[in-house]
Amino acid sequence: MEENHTSSIMCWFRQRFGKQRNECSPGHSDTTSISSSSAEPSTSASEKPLPSVLFSSARSSRRYDVCLCHTEEDTDLAQSLACFLEDPCKGLRCFLQDRDCPLGGAVSTEILQAVRDSHCWVLLLTPHFLKDEWCLYQMHQVLSEGPMSQRIIPVVINMPRSQIPLELRFLFTVDLNVMNKGLGFSQVYKTVLQYLKEICEKQKPSNESQSNS
Repeated sequence: MEENHTSSIMCWFRQRFGKQRNECSPGHSDTTSISSSSAEPSTSASEKPLPSVLFSSARSSRRYDVCLCHTEEDTDLAQSLACFLEDPCKGLRCFLQDRDCPLGGAVSTEILQAVRDSHCWVLLLTPHFLKDEWCLYQMHQVLSEGPMSQRIIPVVINMPRSQIPLELRFLFTVDLNVMNKGLGFSQVYKTVLQYLKEICEKQKPSNESQSNS
């Protein structure tokens, strides 16, 4: 009698807890497979090679790919953009005045040198920018170096387009008033890459003619 009772209890335990174990096991294996599969894209993304244009001699002719022109009040935005562009998977070289200007150097001289030593220029257009004499100085230096070119990239934020300086209204702008920051930063990156590709294409005929001669 007791043996039958004990046997019934053991059978109940096997049915109850054996079923729970079987239900949990597939879930655990699914979680593992999901985690591993979700990790694969990030691994492959980190291993994605940089664009070949970043290894060209045309690109190395200047020290910086992008010169960021901004006011002190917009430093956080400028640093965020620089971090985005300088990320190892993007590989651009940025000039930030507070970070890259040597101590003791004349501001006007260093700004002018940075403008001349950069392929492209990003102007962070905000209400603060329009009131800052050094920013306006940079803007006019940029316009004198590369007017009517893809080298000038105005990024507008916290101000209507009607307040954009007249000198820049004929240029394509990245409008952070209407798009999220990530999308705007990506547009800046693509624009810089496109310019670098163009100067590489222009350099090819001259290199070919030299090799033929």
